[in-house]
Amino acid sequence: MKKYGYVITLFLIPFFIQAQEEISFKFNGFVDTYHAVRSQSPNDFMSSRSRLRTELEASKEKSYLFVSLNSQYNSLLSEQTGIELREAFLQYTTNHWDFKAGRQIVIWGVSDGMRVTDIVSPMDMTEFLARDYDDIRIPVNALKLKYYNSKLSAEAIFIPISSFFIIPTSSNNPWSILPPVEGLHYETNLGDYPEKTLENSEYGGRVSFFLSGIDFSIAALHTWNKMPVMNYEFSSNNDTAFVHGQYKRMQMVGTDFSFPLGAFVFRGEVAEYFGELQETTDPTERIKRNTTNFIFGIDWYPGRDWTVTAQYSHKLIPDYLDVIVSKANTAISTFGVTKSTVRNTLKLSSFIYYDLTNGGFFNRTSADYSLSDQIHLLLGYDWFHGDKGMFGYYKNNSEFWVKTKYSF
Repeated sequence: MKKYGYVITLFLIPFFIQAQEEISFKFNGFVDTYHAVRSQSPNDFMSSRSRLRTELEASKEKSYLFVSLNSQYNSLLSEQTGIELREAFLQYTTNHWDFKAGRQIVIWGVSDGMRVTDIVSPMDMTEFLARDYDDIRIPVNALKLKYYNSKLSAEAIFIPISSFFIIPTSSNNPWSILPPVEGLHYETNLGDYPEKTLENSEYGGRVSFFLSGIDFSIAALHTWNKMPVMNYEFSSNNDTAFVHGQYKRMQMVGTDFSFPLGAFVFRGEVAEYFGELQETTDPTERIKRNTTNFIFGIDWYPGRDWTVTAQYSHKLIPDYLDVIVSKANTAISTFGVTKSTVRNTLKLSSFIYYDLTNGGFFNRTSADYSLSDQIHLLLGYDWFHGDKGMFGYYKNNSEFWVKTKYSF
């Protein structure tokens, strides 16, 4: 944490050497606490954590500084307790140019809770999808230059050192991806990331057009498979499994669009991943394949504070081999309903991911009551169901949860 303190201090020095009255400061944040209990035997805690988020903004003329810290206590996962630098970036903006440097969250695409072109910022899957999607995103250390006007924006991004998915493997975590097997011990190494060299950097860009009746973008990224693809090896007496995460180069070229039509908004994304690493039935062999990925969605705003959304996502492996663990075609759909009521102080929502390939689903239903602009009380139920696939794997993890949040 000390090195982060030095970085923040260096960011602040240029501001403090000027007269303070020339700088606009803003300090805010929130405190939240979240607790979840398994809805079936043994009714144990699935999560129990509290967090203080502090955010500092400082601006002077065309310059802007943003720093946010998470101070968290996690009573189930001690390794999650501590202070984390969430974001820390400097931004300089003119009438048509924007330059941002530092630790930042990058969001591409138009989908809701799914990823096709939105693969710059990786994901923290410590609790799978049982957290707010904004909290699952991992910031990246990047340089980003953008040109914009009323009709288009064009951005270039350079990430000197890549960030990768956080995958739970600890036996203390009920969301671990490693199934408990009696008599089997796991030794994992998911941190064998690419060397920190210029050759291993990421770079890409996105051009967005804002036309009459439709917005669309074209994007390209020279990147990695940020979700590790596992290799498994076993000891001679089969009592230990050695799990190693692999990361290989891949490229993405994609497009997204959205356009309104009456009370509806139609949107979609299409992307080709070139050289995406694939798991095979041989636990020690992995191969690369080009994959085609797309999402189509529709949002409906019928009035009276109702919102209805639906999405369909598909992944195709054209040059398919039988040894690949994934199927040649896989599909997921989502459906969401939100209603604000009681003078907009109560927000009711339900959002479901349905695995069309394997038949399982994950549904989060919640109620968010606003006692005031600063205080929110939330409760909900996460329902996992299925016999196979990623939702079937967590079929015993359905949970009741409660959350409180105070913003300042």
